[in-house]
Amino acid sequence: MAGRPASLVPLILLLSAACHPHAPPAARSGGEHLRFSQEQIERSGARTAWDALKRLAPQFSFRENRNGQPSGLSRRGRSSILLSDAPLVFMDGAELADFRSLNQVPASTLTSIEILDGIEGTSYYGSNAVSGVILFKTKS
Repeated sequence: MAGRPASLVPLILLLSAACHPHAPPAARSGGEHLRFSQEQIERSGARTAWDALKRLAPQFSFRENRNGQPSGLSRRGRSSILLSDAPLVFMDGAELADFRSLNQVPASTLTSIEILDGIEGTSYYGSNAVSGVILFKTKS
């Protein structure tokens, strides 16, 4: 970046990454609230909602049985023996009783996936959302 003081170059690069429409969601949102659009879901190549989440949300740990079926979903990092570390999962506003059903939802029907961290999740969904909230929206 010719003609600019060297001290401004890192700031300019940071601001351009944060404002650029193709920047990763974490760069735009500060990592607290992620939103993946229908286009991003399609570009991921995912076949199911479970697959899309695996490809787009690295802040979670995904476990599958030997047949490739979902068997565990938890947040990465420290967990507590007193609290569940599984995030709450909602599909079109209704809480899913079992996250394993995400493997039955075609990714082509999703319009967005939003991920709220624990602080934001508890603000909107109560104390059961300390591990975050995953919101799926589908085509009507």
